[in-house]
Amino acid sequence: MASPGCTEMEKSGLEKFLASTTRRRSALAGIIGGAGRADAAGLTRDALAREEKFPTGMPGRFTIPHCRSEAVTRSSLGFARLSRPVDFGGKDGPADIIFLIAAGTDGGEEHMKLLTKLARAMVHEDFVQALREAPDADAIVTLVRDVVEPPARAAAPAPAPGASSPAEKAPGSSTARIVAVTACPTGIAHTYMAADYLTAAARKAGVDLQAEPQGSSGYEPLPPEVIKAADAVIFATDVGV
Repeated sequence: MASPGCTEMEKSGLEKFLASTTRRRSALAGIIGGAGRADAAGLTRDALAREEKFPTGMPGRFTIPHCRSEAVTRSSLGFARLSRPVDFGGKDGPADIIFLIAAGTDGGEEHMKLLTKLARAMVHEDFVQALREAPDADAIVTLVRDVVEPPARAAAPAPAPGASSPAEKAPGSSTARIVAVTACPTGIAHTYMAADYLTAAARKAGVDLQAEPQGSSGYEPLPPEVIKAADAVIFATDVGV
């Protein structure tokens, strides 16, 4: 889905576009259109209509505008890195990293899976920094493909006989243990991003946190013994859980 032809780097002329949000998004739609994957005007129209419903700016100064459109002939992922950041409604300021997900009208499920994978990856500061420092389009594509099409991983080894349960706190341990439930109205990107943000923050603070993201495709409840052993519970939800 990602290819160098749909990637625009600041050094290759992105500064020629005007600084308005509309023109930036239109320019990226034009790149996808120029690659023969969509009608640029139609994709721009539908991306803007989606953006008007809810801004896509995210913490970390990135944005992932996305839409399903009849103008798209081949589902695509476009990327732009801006030397002059643009406001997409993010709470911590204008975005300098833009992904545009352009899906056909029949690409709803894959479109949302891609959005979730990208959003979760962008929680990790090292990934975002790698995008900002990548020297060329091929490097960007490699980084993104490792996220959206990850290689198969070997199964984790079984715990050693006699090993303590994850729910057991070592005697005398002062490490706080927290469980968290996350859920958003669509049960897609923000549900998993919230879980990942909380996990990362807990790791930095030296807290043991286990999250239960209740996504639209289902979820695996935390074991009762983990919940029972917790010192506190966080509900980061916009819907009933």
